[in-house]
Amino acid sequence: MTSRTLTIFGFLLTLAMGCGSSGDDKDTTGGDADADADADADADADADSDCDDERELMACGESDGEGTGSITGRLVNEAGEPYADALLQLCTQTQCRPASSDADGAWRFDEVARGCYALDAHHVEDHTTKVLTFIQIDTDEDRVLDESIVLYQFDDETDISGETTVTAGDLQIMANSEGYDAPLSHQGGEIVESVQVDPATSGLPLDTVDGEVVGMWYLGPWDTKLDPGWGITTTGIEGITAGDTIQVLSGSYIGDMGWYIAGEVTASADGEITLSNADCGGLPTLTTLLLVKI
Repeated sequence: MTSRTLTIFGFLLTLAMGCGSSGDDKDTTGGDADADADADADADADADSDCDDERELMACGESDGEGTGSITGRLVNEAGEPYADALLQLCTQTQCRPASSDADGAWRFDEVARGCYALDAHHVEDHTTKVLTFIQIDTDEDRVLDESIVLYQFDDETDISGETTVTAGDLQIMANSEGYDAPLSHQGGEIVESVQVDPATSGLPLDTVDGEVVGMWYLGPWDTKLDPGWGITTTGIEGITAGDTIQVLSGSYIGDMGWYIAGEVTASADGEITLSNADCGGLPTLTTLLLVKI
């Protein structure tokens, strides 16, 4: 091989290496840019999904362990007949005490430490609504509930796929299958069960609620978590007039225990109430739902 040939070969080799190096640098730079873009996109997505829940909790609190009392009540069906063999629970944040209703629908909890408790009741085999409320027991109090608690059948069951409007009497729910998290006990698909009830005849004790309860619904599957929360609209509720301030309450004792203020809204000229899920609001769970005029 001549010196001229070696020179040409060396030149071509150098040129090829230079082009390869330039291509590698270009690809690396492009890769870094793509990685930065992906990181920014991920950060934006995280910012959108990280929603600080600012719903106020009307906490029920814990029993203080001092002194004891008792509570007695009765369960009936919608016809006012005794509801036997229904399951009840008296719960703190850490544990629940079970009981069942007898042939007359009667039930009782004894040796209850002073404090605030969640009380729920339903009939498993009959798949009734699961009613939930919060009650206060004082020392040496033998409390007897004056009114029988009614266990209702759900009026409606709606399948949820994407964004769906669910109608439950005077209530419209802006449901969304995204973020729908049903409890393990629910074996079906994504649904909403609902029934509107008259607060005046429900028999539900509402010790921790201040104001006039003007609307009540039982929603299920019970304790289904909603994230983001769902908006609602109500029309034609007796007792709501233009300018009234209405609290929307949703109860839970899984985690925090008490009524969540899902929103506080002002009735429009025709008495309509609209609660959006903006700013991390809306219904946080499917359970007892109350409209309270304050």
